[in-house]
Amino acid sequence: MTRKIKEDYTLNYKWLENDLSKSSKLTSVSNSDDYRRISLYPTLEDITNGPPALCANKIDRPYKNCDEYLNNFFRLMREDFISIIRDALKTINANKSVSEPQIDRLWYYSNVKIINKKTSVTMYLQFDTPSRAKTFNYEDSKRFKNGALLLLSKDLFATFSLGIVTDTFRLNKGIVGVDVVDFEEVNKWSWIDLLEPDVFYEPYRYVLAVFQDLYESNFPMKNYIIHGIKKISYPSYLIDNSVYTINGITFDILQNDQWPSAEIFNMDINQYQAFKGALTKEFTMIQGPPGTGKTYIGLEIVKVIIENMYNTKKLNHPIMVVCMTNHALDQFLEGIWKITRNISRFGRGTKSDILVNYIPTMSVARKDECANIYVDARRDVKASIQKENEHLINIKEIDRNEGIVDLSLLMQVLNKNGFNTWFKNSYDLLAWLLHDISSVNGINPIDFIKKDELLATRLSKLNKNEANTKVYFITLKSIKLYCTQVQCQLKDMSRNVKDDNVSKKKDLENALKIMKTVEDDIIKHLKLFKSGSSVIYENQNNRDLLGKRDRWLLYYNWVRLYITNEYNNIENIKDTTRQCRRDMNKFKSIGYLKPVQNKYVIGMTTTAAAKNRYLLKNLKCPIVIIEEAAEVLEPHIVASLSEYCEHLILIGDHKQLRPQTANHNIGKKYRLDISLFERMVNNEIPSYVLAEQHRMRPEIAGLVAPVIYPHLRNHASVMKRPHVKGVSMNVFCMTHNDHEEKDYELSSFVNRAEATYLVALANYLLKQGYYPEDITIMAMYNAQVVYISNLIKSPPYEHLADIRVSSVDGYQGEENEIVLLSLVRSNNNYSIGFLKTNNRVCVALSRARLGFYIAGDLKLLARASKLWSSVKTYLSNLHALGPKLLLKCQIHNKIIGSASNDLDFQMLTLCQLKCNVKLSCGHLCQKLCHVEDSDHLMVKCLNMCNRKCPRNHQCRRMCYEDCSCQVSISQISDCGHIIQGKCCDVENIKCDIKVNKTLSCGHTLEKKCFEQLNCNQICKKPNSNCLFRHLCKKPCGVNCGSCVYLIPIIMKCGHISEFCCSQKPDTVECLECKVK
Repeated sequence: MTRKIKEDYTLNYKWLENDLSKSSKLTSVSNSDDYRRISLYPTLEDITNGPPALCANKIDRPYKNCDEYLNNFFRLMREDFISIIRDALKTINANKSVSEPQIDRLWYYSNVKIINKKTSVTMYLQFDTPSRAKTFNYEDSKRFKNGALLLLSKDLFATFSLGIVTDTFRLNKGIVGVDVVDFEEVNKWSWIDLLEPDVFYEPYRYVLAVFQDLYESNFPMKNYIIHGIKKISYPSYLIDNSVYTINGITFDILQNDQWPSAEIFNMDINQYQAFKGALTKEFTMIQGPPGTGKTYIGLEIVKVIIENMYNTKKLNHPIMVVCMTNHALDQFLEGIWKITRNISRFGRGTKSDILVNYIPTMSVARKDECANIYVDARRDVKASIQKENEHLINIKEIDRNEGIVDLSLLMQVLNKNGFNTWFKNSYDLLAWLLHDISSVNGINPIDFIKKDELLATRLSKLNKNEANTKVYFITLKSIKLYCTQVQCQLKDMSRNVKDDNVSKKKDLENALKIMKTVEDDIIKHLKLFKSGSSVIYENQNNRDLLGKRDRWLLYYNWVRLYITNEYNNIENIKDTTRQCRRDMNKFKSIGYLKPVQNKYVIGMTTTAAAKNRYLLKNLKCPIVIIEEAAEVLEPHIVASLSEYCEHLILIGDHKQLRPQTANHNIGKKYRLDISLFERMVNNEIPSYVLAEQHRMRPEIAGLVAPVIYPHLRNHASVMKRPHVKGVSMNVFCMTHNDHEEKDYELSSFVNRAEATYLVALANYLLKQGYYPEDITIMAMYNAQVVYISNLIKSPPYEHLADIRVSSVDGYQGEENEIVLLSLVRSNNNYSIGFLKTNNRVCVALSRARLGFYIAGDLKLLARASKLWSSVKTYLSNLHALGPKLLLKCQIHNKIIGSASNDLDFQMLTLCQLKCNVKLSCGHLCQKLCHVEDSDHLMVKCLNMCNRKCPRNHQCRRMCYEDCSCQVSISQISDCGHIIQGKCCDVENIKCDIKVNKTLSCGHTLEKKCFEQLNCNQICKKPNSNCLFRHLCKKPCGVNCGSCVYLIPIIMKCGHISEFCCSQKPDTVECLECKVK
């Protein structure tokens, strides 16, 4: 059975429905008043019973108590996911077919092949790629993620089994590993249909599990979250530690009159109040409109707490930073990294080159008690799974109905029901079931079976299953094999003419007839198993009063009771497994505790926080900071907190992106898409609002203020933003009526006209001197993001590949110099989808610093939305709205054309005026107006040079060339001779007139005037120590040294030899006899 699902999901076997309904199954949400017993996974009842009764989130009043809160949010979160499946299956069952690769948020795969057949927990599936996506890159998509929930069916989802993706190693080959709930049932199939919700279920599962484990006693921050108390206390850890040193000033932060002024902290008054409140209130909310510096304030808060509580060892448990997305977590933790290196970042989703080095690894020593318990718990889990598999194998074997079950298995049922004295052994049971079977030639079949050794061997060997358990006493398979062997013996006897053992041949023929008779009788009655018929027999003292059919019906009652008992055993084993898993997860978390417990800051996504519940309990983090808190579903935030949380800081902006629910209707109707942040604001829990933005030039800020932010002010720095080069407006909306297209694969929309226009505009802006990193292209729909991303990677725009393309949701909290926005929606139905959502529009309109350019059907949007109507009016008043964007020469401030589509950019004629910018040489640039190389670093001035050399000669070269005066002049050199050469070179000319010079050695040489005088004649002086006054043959100036002339000499031995004249004769050795 599956290791993941089996903990919470009850198996559903239709043929045992009546028996199993009596067992302690987990009930569905619609039939239970206790949410703690509700399955975490979808059940068939969830689909067939329809939507459950739900209560809306109380967004403007407190909850009565924790149970009401937990029960309400548990059911809302569960239904948010399950409703997606229910709606899709309703459509499929109504149509009796599936016609699209994605039906209402589920991906459909037909003809999925089960490619392994074995008893296991993991099943490998070869899925058939949908026709629309033959070249689809599954590895880069959201499909088949580890932990994803799948629905498997063989009857077009009238019934289904569940699976969890556990192995994606061969995903690029179309193979995925899945842990399946009804493994034994599904493993009988060869081909199945598969549905995958496009919503990732793992975060739901972890959050729901946490909610089932929360009570009044351990609910964090319940005074505010549950009861809505408006008076905020200070964090309890400040009771004896409220004296802080900030910016070199020491004071008690709980004493309001001791706080320095805002100017000391280089903050405006709103930032100052938020900063102050966050340090002194145990429940703090900081609302930061776009560009107001909420992340900056958050980092300043962390810095002060670390300096005063952690560097001084006053707090020993880490600060926890939680974000919804990996990207937001990386951004905030990188800021903290600049404050302290003592941090840990949980999860493998980081894309930060810095934080990848701060991911903790489990480190538990073998000798450690926790490690031993973890190993024991893991072993117990493995053993429990093995036991459960053994019981399932027994059920699987019996379900095949291939023979008569061995009495040893049925005795536990017979003992409970008073039939334990009826049978002594399995032969006795067989005789009772076949009591009126006809004899063959006077031989009783039962007696024959008891006595036949060959058959006994067959029964003992063949009737054991994979778990080495003897399920059947006798099977049709064992009978067939026995008969086959008997027939082979008879054939051998017929071939062997010498073998005339008539008696043996007759015995074999009788055996064959007997077993054929037994086989026929068993086959006849096996059909009663699935008939549903039963019999009640209370006379336990006389077994022989029952007729044959009733005997078989009673036997099958026992078999069904045995199966029910097996399932009860499985339920008991599952309880044991759950507890073992809890122990294992608990001590696995403790394994991560050691590497991180002394860190100052740990960071997690909300999913990781819920997943690591045991770890958080042991870490006992007193301070939790939630970044972009208004974008996180409330249950995700609560699941991220532990009972040890003393100080919660929520940073966000509820007027920007709201939390996303899987089912839009659930989010809206039941207000699940209202964050904890927004709900607390609605309940008038005190919060702090930042009001001065440092990001957008005033024309851009005017799109959101005052229509969304009535009190938003512009900082003086944004007034000095430079104008965007090459366009007439810093803000503009190009209006059109080019209709959208539906992307069924992504369940999204594409507008090709907007995409090509914005890509061409980006290309034009790069030609104005901007870099790819200065420009972001945003789109309101994911399909448009994909389409634009493909455009900039293909000719003729592949040089734009480094430009970031993002959805609006993916760009929350980010900004850039120039932002291009595609609104996508344009149709005749006045349908604008979530462009009606002010929060999402707010994000889209507030990401740019210098320039903001929109492509959209604003006429449609203004008609469907009050906010877009205000935006349209604002842009009209700025004269920044129209079908064509005016393009201008930034040098001459002259309009050079306009663009309403990508072809206009291609056909654009650039400014034809001369540049006339004054170059460093003093001439005016004579090129046609050019944007590239605006600093003229590469420009060559083609005018004649007007400079003169030091001798006042006029330069005759082009201005960009090196002057190098070429005038020929005469000049007296230092040697006194007159030399001639080019003016630029005359100082370097060497006098080459030949002269005779007498050297110190006495020789006279003829040399060029500039050449050095080194004598190269033969010396001709007598060699030193030479008895014969030989002359030196070395060059002049070289030391003569000893004479090397050879002199012949007659040796004492009479031989003639030679010696150097500088050598003494009596030291000369004869070359022949070696005598001196």
